[in-house]
Amino acid sequence: MQFGAKSNWQKQLHNAALDQDQIEAQKERDREEQARRERERLNERLSEQGMPTRQEPYSRPKTSPSGTSVVYVYEVKIKNIGEKDIRKLAWDYVFSDPATERELGRRRFVSEIKIGPGKTKNVTMRTSTSPTGTVDAARAGKKSQNLYSESVIVQSIDYADGSVWKAASN
Repeated sequence: MQFGAKSNWQKQLHNAALDQDQIEAQKERDREEQARRERERLNERLSEQGMPTRQEPYSRPKTSPSGTSVVYVYEVKIKNIGEKDIRKLAWDYVFSDPATERELGRRRFVSEIKIGPGKTKNVTMRTSTSPTGTVDAARAGKKSQNLYSESVIVQSIDYADGSVWKAASN
């Protein structure tokens, strides 16, 4: 596997309103997180059996009755430094505590892309699921981007010739 990566993420607010039911919103995020974990377990079993995995469905931005919506945008800049054309990329955006290095959240994405040898492409994914699902109250006043150490882990690359590279299991 040969590639280079650079990443960032941001939270986008549209028509912010103060009357959103925070308890119901947290319950919805918890349900989405549980569904994401179940999809990951299913995909691991499917992958072990040599069957195609299921992509995470695009989750539509949540909109309150007042029109409020929140979208988290994850972007990774991929450079193909290998000799084969890349066609599909499975990648995780990982959030960790900067002090303890403990993983706080992980977002998994599968991107259908075309990147030729020596070419670079920005890959952008959007979801209504927050980076970690929880916030440390002691850090609540800080900007979201300063709360975490971030990394991108490429899980697999599908090449145009039909070959596949997969990351070693931990």
